[in-house]
Amino acid sequence: MDWFNLSLRACASGWATLFGGAHPMVSLIPLSVLAGLGMLWVFKKTSDQNRIGVTRKRMQARLLELRLYGDDPRQLWHAQVALLVDNLRYMGLMLKPAIFLAPPLAILLVHLDFIYGLAPLELGHRAVLTVQTAGRISTRTKAPELSTPEGVLVETPVVRAPADGRFSWGLAALEEGQSTIEIDFDGHRTTKEIAAGPPGSYVSPRRVSSIWFSFLYPGEGLVTNEAVEWIDINYSMREISAGGIELHWLIWFFVISMAAGYLFKGYFGVSL
Repeated sequence: MDWFNLSLRACASGWATLFGGAHPMVSLIPLSVLAGLGMLWVFKKTSDQNRIGVTRKRMQARLLELRLYGDDPRQLWHAQVALLVDNLRYMGLMLKPAIFLAPPLAILLVHLDFIYGLAPLELGHRAVLTVQTAGRISTRTKAPELSTPEGVLVETPVVRAPADGRFSWGLAALEEGQSTIEIDFDGHRTTKEIAAGPPGSYVSPRRVSSIWFSFLYPGEGLVTNEAVEWIDINYSMREISAGGIELHWLIWFFVISMAAGYLFKGYFGVSL
């Protein structure tokens, strides 16, 4: 699993760095268009285009019936029921391509969120590093030992949360770039990546030990220390501004990809 996640991270990071320090929309727009065209191609290959076309025409006919027979309660009721049935049939036809599209799209969005949805630490601003242990701790449990690079300062002593089994520290980044914090706990050494500087680089907020949770936090390899469940840094969320409108990147992504899909559906011969 590590090689799979890290390979996808390398691709996502490479795409982001390809555009340097340009506005995020410069890389997000072509990526969204490519994603929209890719979804369109998958939809065409996995859907029953003939049945979708027929069902759409029947739905349009039912809507005309609602206008034509507005004064006939019996015909109106029949048209409403038939329209409902056709809508359910249409949704069923959409289910198969949705099953094929959902997994790769979800994986893509998770990685992109760590580029467009989170901001690296601002220089001099405090962040919290948290180590979640696999068992209970007490006020006497020996805290993990941190080894930080020169560009990262530990500003607070360790704070214990015995009920939750957590240790936390306040950190501040003094230099831009990505570096590594070493955490020595229970005789094992684990690392956690930390990113600081301007937005646009890949940010990994949490390193986990569970394979299942690695689908949500795929930025780093699995934690191999059995005494640690996860290690987290609380990065800030960011929004993207374009044309005076500031929105979460995911909204921009879907608006652009859906627009691209509708614009090119005739070229691909796709009926939606």
